[in-house]
Amino acid sequence: MARGDAFRRAADRAIAVLTAVVVTVFSVMMALVFVQVIDRFVPAFGWFWTEELVRMLLIWSVMLGLPVVLYRHEEILVEILPLPEGLTVWRLRLAAALGAVFLALLAWSGVEFTQRSGAFASPTLGIARAWLYAPIPLGAALGIVALAIRPRLGEGRTLA
Repeated sequence: MARGDAFRRAADRAIAVLTAVVVTVFSVMMALVFVQVIDRFVPAFGWFWTEELVRMLLIWSVMLGLPVVLYRHEEILVEILPLPEGLTVWRLRLAAALGAVFLALLAWSGVEFTQRSGAFASPTLGIARAWLYAPIPLGAALGIVALAIRPRLGEGRTLA
């Protein structure tokens, strides 16, 4: 077994676990949206905190889903200028490098924002607002890792 094969399997497993986490978060979010619908029609129900939790889970699902999408090459590609086949690889590498720079700036700003919001509590949940912003630097940092370790196109994966 080659060392690279073991690394690739470990990376694939980590992405599979992250995918399961995202699916779980999204499922909880959908169940809470259903609870919100019931809450509107049953006067004695009164679970007013679900809206804020759904908003928080939406951010978590998007930011934790980002590295999964990047690792699997499932991001949306918009081609403005058709390039010869030989330049396509360099265009994709440039896009990945620029994406990593953007994600680094997002992670850095996200850490600062999360730290500043830690002293404030959410209105209905009563937890630190930092939990609302924590997935931003986490997802951005994991996105950089995903860009760095993702398999090259053609290694068993194709553009969808």
